[in-house]
Amino acid sequence: MLVDEGRIVGVLLLETGTDLRVGKLELATAAGLLTLHPEGAALHGNIVRPAGIEHIERPWAEDHLLHVVGTPATAAAAARRLTTRVGVGEGHTFVGVSVDVELAVTPATFRVVRPAEERWRFVQADRGFETAVTLDADGIPRLLDAASWPLERREHA
Repeated sequence: MLVDEGRIVGVLLLETGTDLRVGKLELATAAGLLTLHPEGAALHGNIVRPAGIEHIERPWAEDHLLHVVGTPATAAAAARRLTTRVGVGEGHTFVGVSVDVELAVTPATFRVVRPAEERWRFVQADRGFETAVTLDADGIPRLLDAASWPLERREHA
């Protein structure tokens, strides 16, 4: 979910592969429904709005980042991919695509900083938007004091 000042402003589905690359993104907000997926050298998708469908195609490469402004989920997915490229105490610049709640899909440059082993900051260089995320041991964003519940029951031997 995307939350702004305590209000739900969007719902996000993010699929990643075992290689941690983005496979598919779906984002529903008051502006419409966005779907995106990488295919070769392009990021393809569409936005369904009340006025019609807008087709999306943006340049894409394996090392690009896809970030939805303000979402810990896309920041966590990017952080998990970057653990071998950004050391603790380092900052690096990466290119990719940014998406906002109005479903604008724009090329972006990100400054990625890793102030601690599990803490990351993603700053969109041209717009100044910042998303900070802290990951748990499984690489999942740690949100407030949320508990972790396994999806499968472990049987005792």
